[in-house]
Amino acid sequence: MQGTNEIYNSLSENETLREQLMLVDRLGLPDAWICAGYIRSLIWGLTLTEEQDIDVVYYDTADRSEETEKQYEEQLKSWKPLPWSVKNQARMHLKNELPPYQSTCDAIAHFPETVTAIAAATRNGQFQLYLAYGAEDLHTRTIRPTPLFSKGLPRHAIFQQRVTDKGWDKRSDLRIACQFEANS
Repeated sequence: MQGTNEIYNSLSENETLREQLMLVDRLGLPDAWICAGYIRSLIWGLTLTEEQDIDVVYYDTADRSEETEKQYEEQLKSWKPLPWSVKNQARMHLKNELPPYQSTCDAIAHFPETVTAIAAATRNGQFQLYLAYGAEDLHTRTIRPTPLFSKGLPRHAIFQQRVTDKGWDKRSDLRIACQFEANS
């Protein structure tokens, strides 16, 4: 079973990810992480596809402009030409029609799937891993909604659409669950 320690060790030893985290650190963004599908793909041993980007999230209440995010993306691309996507979580609650997030990790915990609510960062040279809902669904390759996107709630349709759009429902190596279960 690939638990939290195994995931931590695997990611912290991944030279490509460490290089990308160093580039993100160079931007000097507050509470910055690489997150979501890119980290999930690294855990599952998948390679970056043309459709996939490297999600960088941060939390800055002083400057919530999309223009600033695009400038950060361009800076990262000038250092390393990869499909970077930079989003300030201090503004994303507006897009998601939710109350303001309190931090980057709070925003990540509101992502639609448990296996997407994950992130990696370096702080003072030390690797950090954030698994909002633990490692079990990553281990079992279970696509499960986070609490806000569970069956019976208004946002469940968003979860279902993502499952379809990403083709997860067609993959035999994945399990689809419709309800959030604590300690899943």
